[in-house]
Amino acid sequence: MTALTPASVDELTPTKTLDNRGGDCASGFVQLLEVMDSVPAGGVLEVLSTDPASRRELRDWTQRAGHDLLDASTTGPFWRREFRFLIRNGTN
Repeated sequence: MTALTPASVDELTPTKTLDNRGGDCASGFVQLLEVMDSVPAGGVLEVLSTDPASRRELRDWTQRAGHDLLDASTTGPFWRREFRFLIRNGTN
């Protein structure tokens, strides 16, 4: 993962956002593949999720697919966590 400072993460403007909060991982992953195809090389995709497995799955997928996971953050109480990921498209 490429390390960014909190200030540089706040300054990033995602090219696209995929909001999968409340959705399941399987359908979210299909949407992720479709949306990532429309993000230009070097563009940043913001992914919003409530699925705890997304932390591991997105980290593993970005490594295999040649993308950069720029940031992974968690907000909310334990019983209502939300996850936000910033992924730079390293392909196309």
